[in-house]
Amino acid sequence: MALPLVNGYSFQAGSQHPDCPNALSMAEFGPSARLKKSRIFPRCENTFLVFVRVVLCTAALVLWVLPASASSAKDPDADTHEPTLKPTPTLATPDIAPPKETKPDKYDAEHIGERGIGGGLNMYSLERERSLGASMAASIDRHIKFYPDPDVYDYLNGLAQKIARHSDSQMPLTLRVVDSPDMNVFSLPGGYLYINKGLIVELDSEAELAGLIAHEIAHIAARHGTRLATRKYAWNMVSVPLSYAAGPAGMATQLVPLTFKKFSRDAELEADLLALQYQNDAGYDPQAYLDALERWNSKEKQRNAHREKVQPLFSWVGKIPFHHQIAGSLSNYPGTEERITRIQSEMATHVPPRDDYIIDTNDFQEIKAKLQWEDRPILRRHAPGEGNLNAPVLRRHPTDEVPEQQLELARNQQ
Repeated sequence: MALPLVNGYSFQAGSQHPDCPNALSMAEFGPSARLKKSRIFPRCENTFLVFVRVVLCTAALVLWVLPASASSAKDPDADTHEPTLKPTPTLATPDIAPPKETKPDKYDAEHIGERGIGGGLNMYSLERERSLGASMAASIDRHIKFYPDPDVYDYLNGLAQKIARHSDSQMPLTLRVVDSPDMNVFSLPGGYLYINKGLIVELDSEAELAGLIAHEIAHIAARHGTRLATRKYAWNMVSVPLSYAAGPAGMATQLVPLTFKKFSRDAELEADLLALQYQNDAGYDPQAYLDALERWNSKEKQRNAHREKVQPLFSWVGKIPFHHQIAGSLSNYPGTEERITRIQSEMATHVPPRDDYIIDTNDFQEIKAKLQWEDRPILRRHAPGEGNLNAPVLRRHPTDEVPEQQLELARNQQ
């Protein structure tokens, strides 16, 4: 007899169902039947668990692949097999501009050679200024006598080149030694320097000579000559049409050239300051430059005193009120006493101190002694027969000859 289905299975007493080979008989329905049933269910549970695992793995794979694919889409160079690390947040710092390069002061002694000395209005280039100086030197050289001693030239040239290396000059230095006893040194545009041999005899030390040479090199470095020529050229271009005008415009053409004199005076004072710095940077005592100026000032006073004795007019002019102020405004050069006072006030500010200074050398004293020996007065005597046979001879006129009888009479009377 067929029994109802239990849990999807049909049971039959004492026999198996022909359509269900795995069906249990009624005799097996009991404890033993429950044991066998537990052996059949794990196979279905394994299938279900496998299915669940597949679903979970698929979901995990989808959840892991999608973010990786999204990140790879944003950064094609990123590696999809490695997780991307976010940068550590940092505090925002304000943008600080790099410090600007400050231009050194014009008279900063620590930046000699890079402070723009010689700049300003100038229509002459360095090449044109050198050519101008060469033409001026050629015209001067035809009227002066050079000193031929190579030892003196080598010494002065070496000293001048040493100071030029510690200056702002952009010109090659060309030295000339003049055979003159005058105490003088001057320069031309383009780097031409002239030194009289008499200057060495009048000085006491090499530091004094170095200061005077540095003053002239300062004129060359600051290009005072061509800068003044530029101002004069520009004024001539303007003053020519104004000279035909009447009234204040015509009078102005006569007054403005006084500014050129002021430029020359300012250039002289600037050269004094630069000379102190060049001399100090080369290792020489800048105080020696003041000593040289004081010696120069004493000689000027002696010349002025002699001139007043010879020409009383100069002594009368010196009694005019404000004589020095008027003369200073009309002069191309400041007074030596004014220069000394200006240097004393600016030396502590613009000249840095050094531990050691060069004051004098044996080379200077040897050259000075050599020049003094050559300039000594010499009394020349000629032995009989050594004189010039072609020299003129003084002969007595025949009418002035005294007869021999008169001479004998004069001897007898004595």
